[in-house]
Amino acid sequence: MYEIMVVDDEVNILEGIVTMVDWESCGTRLSSKAYNGRMAYEMIQKNPPDIVLTDIKMPGLNGIELIEKVHEQFPSTRFIVLSGYDEFEFAKTAMKCGVKHYLLKPSNETKIEEAIREVVQDLEKSKEKEEFIENIRTNLHKVIPKAKEQFLREFIINKKYDIKEWTYYQELFGLDTRWETFRLVGCVIDEAFEYEHLFTLKEILNNQIAECQEILLSTIISERVVLLVEGSETKTLIDHIKAVKNEWKSLDHGSFTTAISGTGNITQLHLLYQEVLEGLSHRFYLGRGGIVTSEDIKEGEQGVKGLSIDHESLLLAIRSGNKEETAEYLQYFFNTLRNAKFDVQVVRSHCLELFMSLMRQTDKETMEQLFDYVPRFHTFSSLPEIETFMEKTALEIAETNYTTRRNTQNQLVNQVMDYAKQHLDDESLSLSSIASDVFYMNPDYLGKLFKKETGEKFSTYLMKERMEQAVHFIDKSDEVKMFEVAEKVGFGNNPRYFSQVFKKHTGYTPTEYKKNS
Repeated sequence: MYEIMVVDDEVNILEGIVTMVDWESCGTRLSSKAYNGRMAYEMIQKNPPDIVLTDIKMPGLNGIELIEKVHEQFPSTRFIVLSGYDEFEFAKTAMKCGVKHYLLKPSNETKIEEAIREVVQDLEKSKEKEEFIENIRTNLHKVIPKAKEQFLREFIINKKYDIKEWTYYQELFGLDTRWETFRLVGCVIDEAFEYEHLFTLKEILNNQIAECQEILLSTIISERVVLLVEGSETKTLIDHIKAVKNEWKSLDHGSFTTAISGTGNITQLHLLYQEVLEGLSHRFYLGRGGIVTSEDIKEGEQGVKGLSIDHESLLLAIRSGNKEETAEYLQYFFNTLRNAKFDVQVVRSHCLELFMSLMRQTDKETMEQLFDYVPRFHTFSSLPEIETFMEKTALEIAETNYTTRRNTQNQLVNQVMDYAKQHLDDESLSLSSIASDVFYMNPDYLGKLFKKETGEKFSTYLMKERMEQAVHFIDKSDEVKMFEVAEKVGFGNNPRYFSQVFKKHTGYTPTEYKKNS
């Protein structure tokens, strides 16, 4: 309801308007009335209404002066002018203040109500527009940080981007930097971890490194945290990374390995990322928790430069238990190695890195068992031999994850059903409330999962449970008190609706059912 004020120095006219207009049907509520312009202005300053219906000729402060004053202080307040034929010049002045409705006296209630409804429609449109704009701002605020991360991933991985694209996105995201050289810092968690641990590590790195130098962007590429920083000396950077390692261990998250690239301009980020990958590949030989810089990589060592494959889609398939996608990806991966004909040590290094990633997709006990196979990568004599071993391992992990996922889903649905049975008397009970308040999950996902596991919607299941429980209560009771049964099965103070649903479910009203039982 929009609040409306009526202003007129002629009491009879004012009271007539107050009495004859159907305010509620217009979507308004009469909040106040004033007998002159000055009185109206003082009241508006204390509690500005949404709409003011005012006369023009009034002593002290006329309608035009009132409109001008209020429009300056409360521009959202709308006016409807009601006055005589000889005051049309005043009306033109009022229109300059945004007044769109000028009614000539005498005006009946139909014309006044029509004008009010038009103003209400304008207010509704303005409200919708403001809400739309605010939603856009909110969504942009949420999207931009993710878009920045995606931009960094694309710029690092994709060779086709150049300085023109960088300049465009720099302006788009407001990346204010005058740096001429950059470094990339890459970190990989050494032990088994939950995916949210990567986000935790990224935040700690951002907070700690920001104390010594600027961080332009940060993101997660596959299972690596990657930061784009200014191309300064590495000593201070390494000191802060060591501080992050200490903080990370204090959280009982074990260790992580870090690689720091050399310096380069913005068009060389792809090459700097290859240096990071090469540095991270050394963790298998140098031990966990190390910090590898481009200077630490020996001169002339071929390493893994030139081969950069993101395994994120494979790891996602294994985590979700999709054996078909797992097999297809591995075929693609090994065909890539076969066609590229990299040095044997390069292939072994990449396969070992992928195997370590596969290990992290299983439980701790299985991971420890698989770790015993790591030395075998130095003894494999051919690529087909490695491919067979990797495919067998990946498919076994995917199968285990699929079984675990199914068991977890079944258990979750059973928990939802048990909770519903225990709270049948709660009339506000819904899948949305259970998802958000009890299991802290996305309601749409839980709804789809529930239907997938049970074959019916949660609302259907809940109604059936409520009717079965109602039947149970009626069977046990000597006398049917419909309002009591309705309350016990979640129909609150609406026994009539309960009776209708009960009859639809059983074919009888509660009273008829009791008589026939």
